Amino acid sequence: MTIYYKHMLIFKSAKLPNPAALRVFVTVVEEGGVGRAALALGITQPAVSQYLRALEEQVGHPLFERQGRHLVLSRVGQALLPEARRVVQALEEFQRVSQAMGRLELGEVTLGAATTMATYVLPLFLKKFHKAHPGVRIHVESGSSERLAERLRLGELELAVLEGVERWEGYERHLFYEDELVLIVPPEHPWAAREAVPPEWLREETLVVRKPGSMTWRVLERAFEQAGLELNPTFYTDNNEVTKRLVMAGAGVGIVSRVVVQPNLKVGNLRALRLAPPVGEIRRYFWLVHPKAVANPAAQALIDLLRA
Repeated sequence: MTIYYKHMLIFKSAKLPNPAALRVFVTVVEEGGVGRAALALGITQPAVSQYLRALEEQVGHPLFERQGRHLVLSRVGQALLPEARRVVQALEEFQRVSQAMGRLELGEVTLGAATTMATYVLPLFLKKFHKAHPGVRIHVESGSSERLAERLRLGELELAVLEGVERWEGYERHLFYEDELVLIVPPEHPWAAREAVPPEWLREETLVVRKPGSMTWRVLERAFEQAGLELNPTFYTDNNEVTKRLVMAGAGVGIVSRVVVQPNLKVGNLRALRLAPPVGEIRRYFWLVHPKAVANPAAQALIDLLRA
């Protein structure tokens, strides 16, 4: 027995209808006949009739009734038409999205980035990517390299720009950005005209640095330990902007990545100096890391841009 409930018909057969047959059914209704539907679909009239017969056999009832020379929808056909249209529209949308994904018209990418890179370097790259692929959504997560590395290896991120990562099996690592730590002072500071200062001079200054545990602190601490010197900061901050603001306010001298202070060097409200030996130049390296096999074409396109 065939049961109707709110215009939804439960088929005798558990087999789902052929999507092509549903498309033919909808087209026959919209075009007003088998002949016009055949022309619209680019198939023969016998093929249209065959699709309709197969669908009617599956439903167990005729979809059309003939009135003179015209086909009109039966009661069952009227009940099924809205559902058939929804299925056809959903299939067309599915095809559109899948094709767009392949052409990078649509898609999503999950990107992790160390805070320094997310704040000061990646925005220009992401602007360029968005201009080339405006339909792609990018989810950017910033934070510590350690936490983002874990999320990348768990598959919660598709690619990441990290500091201090080793080579992992199944992943590729490419040098993305090379930076250095510099000493920053306000323009009125006595050191402002110097290119470098002896690290021993920091003992007499109020020092502002990133908090212990941060990658900046680790790189800085290692450089001083190798030089046989000790760091004795007064202020510990949790982000570079706070460090810069404290220095600009005259609260002390700071140590940050050069990329962090580039905008300030242009406007002249901060000066950047190197530390002289035995500490010397302190380099930082940021790596683009991603799985060797990348299935998402949008993620692959972003990787290609970041590697270019």
